[in-house]
Amino acid sequence: MSVAILGAVVASLPALAFWASWPRRVWAAWAVAAASSAVWLAGFTVVAPGQRRVWVGIGAWTLFAAAYAAYVVSRNGAEYDRLEAALEQTRKRRDALREEVDRAKALGSKTEAESREVLALYGLVKGLSEALTWEEIRPRLETAVQQFLGLEEFALYVSDLRAQSALHPLVSRRLGASVGAAWETLNRYLQERRVPLTTPHVMESPDRAVLAPIREGAELMGYFFARVPGGADAEALLKKAVAFADETAFAFRRLKLFQEVERLSQTDGLTGVARRGVLDQRLRDEAVRAKTFKTSFCLMLLDIDHFKRLNDTYGHQFGDQVLRRIGEILRFSVYETDFVARYGGEEFAILLPRAEPAGVLRKAEAVRANVEKEEFALGLDSVHVTLSIGIAHFPRDGATPEEVLHQADQALYHSKESGRNRATDIATVRKL
Repeated sequence: MSVAILGAVVASLPALAFWASWPRRVWAAWAVAAASSAVWLAGFTVVAPGQRRVWVGIGAWTLFAAAYAAYVVSRNGAEYDRLEAALEQTRKRRDALREEVDRAKALGSKTEAESREVLALYGLVKGLSEALTWEEIRPRLETAVQQFLGLEEFALYVSDLRAQSALHPLVSRRLGASVGAAWETLNRYLQERRVPLTTPHVMESPDRAVLAPIREGAELMGYFFARVPGGADAEALLKKAVAFADETAFAFRRLKLFQEVERLSQTDGLTGVARRGVLDQRLRDEAVRAKTFKTSFCLMLLDIDHFKRLNDTYGHQFGDQVLRRIGEILRFSVYETDFVARYGGEEFAILLPRAEPAGVLRKAEAVRANVEKEEFALGLDSVHVTLSIGIAHFPRDGATPEEVLHQADQALYHSKESGRNRATDIATVRKL
């Protein structure tokens, strides 16, 4: 075999070693180097003696090239491992950064949703706090529940101003025969399951609903009941319902305080009936209404007989006791549509819309009799007082509130001049 051909084969082995061992198979490079050595040694048997010097050079070069290939592969393999480790770290940092970005996006979405809820809650508080009557606050509550809580089936109960235990519906929507449609059934449910009225609660049956008390401190001002929509998170909805109830409690407190202040400003502190200024306005309003609808009304003036003598004899505290009790008797002796006021001193007035003369006279006699039989305790004794009453009608006895008031006062004067403890209709006086 020609030395040139054999040498070319042997000389190509280092390149083969480099190709076979890349990037990290160092063993392949050394295996090719060993094979090159074996081929080189075997070549001495076929190479002519005169060409052995050339063959030795070829072999030395081949062995050196194969060894260098193994070295390069070994060195590059370490570098490759380092680069791969660095790349793996880069991948991990990329994945961690991607997770951080995802968390940031999720947090941003949550923050945005919370911001919308805060703005909605702010709008809720602002809207509710501007209401000064239950009629004004009712539609605002419905809108607030729908926008802030996203609910359509709910009821909201409110306590009476003076009877905290009595809850009545202020708002009720689409509850049908639900346990929350009436306070009696809802309260029975809570009692049977021993759920305190002051504790928020998730109901699982017979309805899936959230229940949140509307309270300020220990005072129960109302109660919120809402069905949970299908698939909704009841616990998350309960938290929002509690936040809604807290803000609603503030609005209820403000509204009740406003009404109480308004009531006190219109109510006589001693007798519990309306003040004179309120009576004057009601008289004007009733006159306008009567003229518009072609109806009538009656004005009754009542005076406690010999009241100055009572004060002088038994003291002003006893006089106050008499005024207070007569105010109570008058309030409970008339219909809800009638209006009782303190006219001044020991005088009272009763405004009776759409009242007929005969019926008014019977009512006046009943009031007079109730006061006459009342016993006012004074130590071991009791004292009786009487009333004189004057009656006038609109438009029969006057075309204006002032004229009717004057005629009622004239009738009252006639009762006193006729012996007191009696009721007089001004129409009977004119006939005399």
